[in-house]
Amino acid sequence: PPQHDLDTISCPCRSGLTYKECCRPLHSLERECTSKVDVLRSRYSAFSYRLIEYVMRSTHPTCRDYREDKVAWAKDLNKGGMFDSFEFVDLTIIDDDDENNEGGEDEDGEEKGYVTFKVTLRAREDKPMYATVAGQETVITEKSKFIKEKGVWKYASGEVQSDRLENVKLN
Repeated sequence: PPQHDLDTISCPCRSGLTYKECCRPLHSLERECTSKVDVLRSRYSAFSYRLIEYVMRSTHPTCRDYREDKVAWAKDLNKGGMFDSFEFVDLTIIDDDDENNEGGEDEDGEEKGYVTFKVTLRAREDKPMYATVAGQETVITEKSKFIKEKGVWKYASGEVQSDRLENVKLN
């Protein structure tokens, strides 16, 4: 985002706060993600602003997208993994397992948890291979798994459903 707008620009994650108050401190390492929702909102904003390094940093090593070779991973994200064909329109949290005690420990004894959410994306251009038309909105619902490691939550995986993007690789 433009540096001069940080005090007033609304955060892309739709928290109702400014970017400076919400996701920027996470993106700039001024603070860590102490909740699953922190990770979710900050990753949404990171995808919106193309903050590749943050997307990588907030990914748990058990995630299938995680790569030890950070340079190759960054190049792959830059090439096709940042949803550049879409404008980020909305993020709605549907369910946080803190409310229903679905979390717990995984097989390695690390704390895990889940958040279900919807993301609305708007196609920037016609993409026949994805059956999208410029201006058309697509809703993606995901149940994401997060793992807490050394007090910090990270994204580990997600079960994705989309009304339109069957051919798109999503985390």
